Amino acid sequence: MANKTKVRILLTIILVFTLVNRNSLISSANGLNPVPIEDVNLGKNSNAYLPVFYPSTQMKEDFVNEISKYAMEANKKWGIPASAITGMAILESGYGTTRIAINAKNIFGIKVWGYNPDNAWQLQGQPDEDYEAVPVLANYGENRILYDESQRRDNWYRDFDSYKEAVDYLAGNLLLNQRYRFAKTNYDERLKSGWSFEQASKQYLYDIANAGYNHLGGEYYKTKIGSMMDQWNLYQYDDERRFIDIGGHWAENEILFLAEKGWIAGYPNRTYKPNDTLTRAEAAKIMDNFLTLTPTNENISFKDVHNGFWASEPISLVAQNKIMNGTGDGYFSPKAILTRAQMAQVFYNAGFYGQSANNVMNSFKDVGENSWAYVAIETMKQEGIMAGYLDGQFGPNDPITRAQMAAVIYRIHSKGFDR
Repeated sequence: MANKTKVRILLTIILVFTLVNRNSLISSANGLNPVPIEDVNLGKNSNAYLPVFYPSTQMKEDFVNEISKYAMEANKKWGIPASAITGMAILESGYGTTRIAINAKNIFGIKVWGYNPDNAWQLQGQPDEDYEAVPVLANYGENRILYDESQRRDNWYRDFDSYKEAVDYLAGNLLLNQRYRFAKTNYDERLKSGWSFEQASKQYLYDIANAGYNHLGGEYYKTKIGSMMDQWNLYQYDDERRFIDIGGHWAENEILFLAEKGWIAGYPNRTYKPNDTLTRAEAAKIMDNFLTLTPTNENISFKDVHNGFWASEPISLVAQNKIMNGTGDGYFSPKAILTRAQMAQVFYNAGFYGQSANNVMNSFKDVGENSWAYVAIETMKQEGIMAGYLDGQFGPNDPITRAQMAAVIYRIHSKGFDR
């Protein structure tokens, strides 16, 4: 009886200590997934690994967006696939909702073995994972065991200041150590041999799990995280040349092809903004990239394009090569939006046609023979490079989008009109 009384007193002290030190998120969630120290009847040791609250769809999206940024940075520095990093974070932290993620910003379950080690947080109540038995204070049945937490070295997790710090430690330290480094080597070789990012990244997970990262093995880890990578299309973060905002877009393939060729570029945050309009300066840069223009002896300058302007050289080149002219009175209007009529004229000036159109009848209701771009528009239509709308109009003054520009250049290239 004396021993049972001591155990009850000790349990009471531990429980009070736990409740006092528990933060608000865990407080609301421990009732959802309690461990034996919190509820001897419903509590399970395995609950320690579960999310302490269930995230909304928006919370999941926010988590993926945040971690993928850090994962892409890590991929550039150390070569670990960003899709694998992000997928591992989702699984191991339940989108940032596990006790470890909340208390230690540890989203990968990275341990620090030892008795009360520095820079570590203890996950009390988890199952015994030590190869030496942990002392038991009370046993309430299978998976409901109360351990002497002061005598444990198997449930301490590295404490990070931020998610970014956790990602950097995983990719730049843990996964590059002697045990796991081979997996990165294999990943690189598979990509070089023609594997897709999806195939190579999933196999990377298989390799590290079999090497000891996850005790359930490679096939489990590959399948479990692979499904999450599929769900969120995390492979888009593996190729720094790939834009993160074109998945499923009607011009996705055309944009990717032109980006691979180096003819178009996106923004520093790896977006292409396919539905945004295109300025005349941007169009000049794309045409210069596409045609690899060379300077002529003619010196052309514009009042509104100074030497320090980012597109001053391409603008000069397209003007010298008679591909894009100014807008009058010595101006180029680099920030003005390119229209459909202007784009037709640009490609006509570049010579992307077999024969200039000489239609007697107008093809479009809104483009008369007196239109300044009439011949160019009719020729682009004749060559199958540009088309009108279903209502029979061309929309000459409508703005061109970045996706439309990419699609037209792709069409020109496919027809063999490269200069």
